[in-house]
Amino acid sequence: MSSRWWSGDLDRRAAPRAEYRRTPPALLEFAGLRCAVRDLGTGGLRIEPAPPGRVWTTDLEIVGEIHLRGSGRMLIAGRIARIDRAGLAVVPEGSLWPPDEAVEAERALLMSNRRERRSAPRLPIPIALCAMTPLRDISAKGLRYVVGSNEKPPAMGGPVEGAVQLDAETVIEVRGRVIRRMGREVAVALDPPGLRPEVLAVLRRRFFPEGGAARTS
Repeated sequence: MSSRWWSGDLDRRAAPRAEYRRTPPALLEFAGLRCAVRDLGTGGLRIEPAPPGRVWTTDLEIVGEIHLRGSGRMLIAGRIARIDRAGLAVVPEGSLWPPDEAVEAERALLMSNRRERRSAPRLPIPIALCAMTPLRDISAKGLRYVVGSNEKPPAMGGPVEGAVQLDAETVIEVRGRVIRRMGREVAVALDPPGLRPEVLAVLRRRFFPEGGAARTS
């Protein structure tokens, strides 16, 4: 279920789901196999293939037990709906599936145990020597970030491509040109149409919850 989004798009999945980011995954046991569960919701789950050498096919029936932190062992039945590099996407088949309250409890438990390792929002820049730089300011038409000590600052007027990582599965790609350099701070004007208002709102809530530096123009 991993997705990569351009700046004009949003993840429109409204149902809460448990995401095992930077934590040990849940476990799904079926047909003598033990598979790591990376993403769980009422509409489906994503597992890592195990063993990797097995041949998987879509519509394959999955019946077994899922081990959750908050609810323990639960019977589950589904079928493989999609196979990609992120793993296997399984959708429910019948009534054997964790209910809404079990998913919500798992999500709440993961959120309460999660520790934010970043002291500032990060902006990966693929063309830089080091791919992680602190994000200082963002608006619909531009952004400002700080070049790391081991990074080579981009040239004035030069193109910049990067990605704002919202979470393990949602990335908003940005492109623009350098319009100003102040020491190790770099200001970038985003290519038209820039960031749509709803995308900027998501970035503001994620990176600048106190009001901070995110602006609407």
